[in-house]
Amino acid sequence: MDSTGIDTHKDSVQVHRIDETANPVLRERYPTTKQGLEKLLEGVRGSVCVLEACTTSYPIYDFLVANGVDVKVAHPLLLKSISGLKKTDKVDAQRMALMLKAGIIPLAHIPSQKVRMDRDLVRQHISIVQQKTGEKNRVHALLLRYRVSAPENVFGECRSWLDESVPCEVRPVLEQSLEHIACLQRMQYQVDKIIKQKVVLNPDALLLISIPGVSYFSGLLIVSFIDGVGRFGSAEQLVSYAGLAPRIHQSGERTILGSISKQGIKEMRWVLTQCAWVAVRQKGKFRKFYFKKQRKIGKKKAIIAVARKMLTAMFFMLKRREEFMDAC
Repeated sequence: MDSTGIDTHKDSVQVHRIDETANPVLRERYPTTKQGLEKLLEGVRGSVCVLEACTTSYPIYDFLVANGVDVKVAHPLLLKSISGLKKTDKVDAQRMALMLKAGIIPLAHIPSQKVRMDRDLVRQHISIVQQKTGEKNRVHALLLRYRVSAPENVFGECRSWLDESVPCEVRPVLEQSLEHIACLQRMQYQVDKIIKQKVVLNPDALLLISIPGVSYFSGLLIVSFIDGVGRFGSAEQLVSYAGLAPRIHQSGERTILGSISKQGIKEMRWVLTQCAWVAVRQKGKFRKFYFKKQRKIGKKKAIIAVARKMLTAMFFMLKRREEFMDAC
């Protein structure tokens, strides 16, 4: 069967199709318009296609799969490590087609559209919280800069203090910032409401929220990025996928463990660390494990160890379909 490499961009795709003897059959650039995608479908039908995983590849992937085309997706980081020095759209498409024909293309997992929407939803929550934190920091900086004495509940509904102690020059800026924070709070409430509704209908997420420190938001985030625990052969693979596995340097009989790789899903690392901090403040085995590790390696490394232990527990819970049992 023919092999086709497709290099995707915002406004166009570069196609390179080769036959079973690796001779070029088609070299063409198509626009990502409706007519262009129809011509793309005609050009690649009957072949196995490969795309590099990126933002622009998702709509092309969905379109081709919906029309019965066999599509593989290449892992961008691994693909880059075995690619040549020359980089153009034509060369990239040709290289992917040849690697697919040779059977050495590093494949990536593509989640379903539903899972992608769940991921975008939790990313929206993260974005809103980050914006709200930044706006609150700006308010505190303004209050400090102009020596304004504000009440403890600066961000409450009552804003009478704005008329009493705030200079008229800075008052419009503060009012806009406070209104922006209130708007972000309303947005966060709406997003969190949707997240809770999704978790209630998701059996995997319901299992995870039985763990101390795991909220509805954390549960949906972790489940959406795992996207089926059956993809992983062991808990160690899942830990490595999240980027929580330590680096290993081995030579002869000498083995050195370094810091965590950080090559996995950054959102999973972040939320697992946050869950770990909440869990160690509650009675249970995670708290005991944390203090045991803290005496040996310090609190920062200890909290990473707790996050890794939590993710390992999640792996077995999802595999066995069991709720969390805190046997301490």
